[in-house]
Amino acid sequence: MEQLLNIQFLSHEEVCELTGARTKAGQILNLKKNGVRHTIKVNGWPSVTAMAVTAVGMLEAEKPEWKPRKAS
Repeated sequence: MEQLLNIQFLSHEEVCELTGARTKAGQILNLKKNGVRHTIKVNGWPSVTAMAVTAVGMLEAEKPEWKPRKAS
C-alpha cells in the first residue's frame, strides 16, 4: 500500500511573518530574493510548504563518486 505524503503549507500569517510583507507582490519578491521554493496560487498569493523552510538541504541528491575513465 502506498504511503501518502502529508504536505503541510504555511498559513497566510506565517508567510507574512516569514517574508515581513503583507502584500502579494512583497511576499513573492522576498521569497524569490531569499531562494525560498514556492508556487503561486490561482488567487495570486504565494504558497510555501513547511518543508521549504524547515528542511533545507535534507533532501539533497547524493553526488556520484568520481571515477576516472582511463584504464590503469
